[in-house]
Amino acid sequence: MDIQSTMIIDVCLLVTGLWCILRVSEWSIFNPSLWWIALHAFGVTARLISLDLGSRSLAVIGIRSDTELVRAGIASDISLIGVVAACVYVAFSIRRDGHGIAASTTKDHSRLNPFVGYVISGLCLTIGTYALLKFGLVATAARARGVDVSAVNIGGFAESSYPLAIAGFAVQGALVLCAMRGFTRLRLLVFVTLLALTSVNLARTAFVLPAILAFLILQSRRHEHSIPLKWAIMIPVFGLIWFVFKPISNVIRAGEDPRTIVAEVSRYFAEQTTSEGSLDTELLDCQATYMAAADEQGKRYYGATLLPLLYLPIPRFVWPDKPLPNTWSWELSSSVRRMEPTGMTAQLSGESYVNFGWIGCVVIPCLYMLGMQTIYRRVRNQEIGSVTHWIYLILLISMVQVFRDGLNSLFVFPCVTYLPLVAWGGVSKVMGTRRVQGDPFNLHHSVTAQSRRSS
Repeated sequence: MDIQSTMIIDVCLLVTGLWCILRVSEWSIFNPSLWWIALHAFGVTARLISLDLGSRSLAVIGIRSDTELVRAGIASDISLIGVVAACVYVAFSIRRDGHGIAASTTKDHSRLNPFVGYVISGLCLTIGTYALLKFGLVATAARARGVDVSAVNIGGFAESSYPLAIAGFAVQGALVLCAMRGFTRLRLLVFVTLLALTSVNLARTAFVLPAILAFLILQSRRHEHSIPLKWAIMIPVFGLIWFVFKPISNVIRAGEDPRTIVAEVSRYFAEQTTSEGSLDTELLDCQATYMAAADEQGKRYYGATLLPLLYLPIPRFVWPDKPLPNTWSWELSSSVRRMEPTGMTAQLSGESYVNFGWIGCVVIPCLYMLGMQTIYRRVRNQEIGSVTHWIYLILLISMVQVFRDGLNSLFVFPCVTYLPLVAWGGVSKVMGTRRVQGDPFNLHHSVTAQSRRSS
């Protein structure tokens, strides 16, 4: 099979999968199956189309033939079939058991505790902002002055990723406030300011996913399940900004003249329009080289790729010899296929293949979507003050990283990256909410008036 045939099959499966999902479920920004369709279209379908039009893989990825790309496309399509099957199964099982109405109207009596929310928000805004300034702006200022960043003394924490995780807590503190009291001008200003600082000093994920979460919170407060027209117009603009933000942030970190930004963005666009592109647009190629490397070495890990989760909480300055989190990626890397040194990711489909072969490509995404779709069915009509609805929003935005990086992100992002947000739900669940009275989340006020104040 060649690239063109794979592309045609993929497009047909994508359209058929979308039709099947909409037949048994609804069009909603909270529907996880639709999220998977969108991620597949961006990471797989778009790439197959560009390959069919003549694009080539970067030499650093190490693709040796089109056959490797075809096999990666097939693996991704098998995963898509598993996801669609999970969505259909959940829908029909609910209807068969007669719980369709009950499941969609069940209220969660576990409520987010506003007092706990204020405490967590205050801690995140203070400690997180301090870490953002200490470990982010200090390094940025050092680069601007031409100082070696390694000379910036931040103690033993320099050997750990914990400072970066803590720095990401700042914007989460603002999100908690907005979730509780709404997106007023002051809260929105604080959130946008911290988001801007995060975008300059941390990875793109640290500000892109909170921005998406903020939109989901806004729509949850409004009881809206669709994307307004003005947002539908703005999303492509935000997507364009995200796409070119890497060269923009690099220029800012380097302390270059602002006029350099235009030149760097133009150069970056020129690179993307060439035949080879960049790693940002070649996720399928990275998956292909992981699968090919596993076959060449005859390795199957049978779930061992998740072992780093056992020692993840231990900081490296406490355990200097702690194994690397992606040991299996280093094992598969070679002089031709330099996956880990260049930061390639296998995607969930590729990781499933490395673990269990072709059967893993369909089973693991299917099981993952079974869980997500089941939770969605139970929380889709609940308010933002519900613990389960809040936790579901965190799991939903984590899907972006699960699709790209594999099952490790299913635990790392909720339990580490978004620890304050999950802690709010967990502590509220343990404490109970018998003392919560009135309208602590300001949900009974007019949404129109609130929106007007926020504009």
